[in-house]
Amino acid sequence: MVSVQQAVRVIVEENPLYMVTLLSGIANLSAIAREIKPLVESITGKEVNLVTIVKALERLTLRKAPISVKELGEALERAEVVIFNGVDEVELNLTDVERLYESHVLMELLKGYSILLTDGERIKLIAPVTALGKIVNSRNGQEYSLVRIIFGERAPVGFVTFLVQLARASGITIRHMLRYDNDVFIVVERGYAAALLKLIEDLRSSVKRRNTESSASS
Repeated sequence: MVSVQQAVRVIVEENPLYMVTLLSGIANLSAIAREIKPLVESITGKEVNLVTIVKALERLTLRKAPISVKELGEALERAEVVIFNGVDEVELNLTDVERLYESHVLMELLKGYSILLTDGERIKLIAPVTALGKIVNSRNGQEYSLVRIIFGERAPVGFVTFLVQLARASGITIRHMLRYDNDVFIVVERGYAAALLKLIEDLRSSVKRRNTESSASS
């Protein structure tokens, strides 16, 4: 017979989102327990109390996190986080870009908190709504928030993937996320901005808590 602990371990290890959330140290164990309860009961073949599942999850969180996760969290703790509200994106064609470049408008925009993206076919400009109104006739009409994470050193490898998975596990939809040198830029709908900032702060607090607990036990 499969124990509850074994069932929970299998479920978590087979779902990257659960694993990332647990290793981040900011997991809502009750929420995860409610979500996986039907699977746990299916594997064990019996009804399982929610508290029992939470305790099983707690045991999993006691495992030492991979050094990569620890390094990513510590790098974020040292980083500066800045948020800009009231941005939108527009799709441009090559002629638009050339016109803006020749008039030096594009260069002025990119000095601020604007981003130019291209996938080889389409070109998108993400910039403050007030600035976009001066250079284009139409835009999406949606306002986004741009969160910029400024690292003291080069942004750690794997950070973007880690944060995307963590945000997804937390119900936050990221529209754009890119790394450039020492910075990571994240564009989300304005309604997600507060939740994203809380996620980052919770992750920072988790790192501090782990370091404190490690110092106390040594």
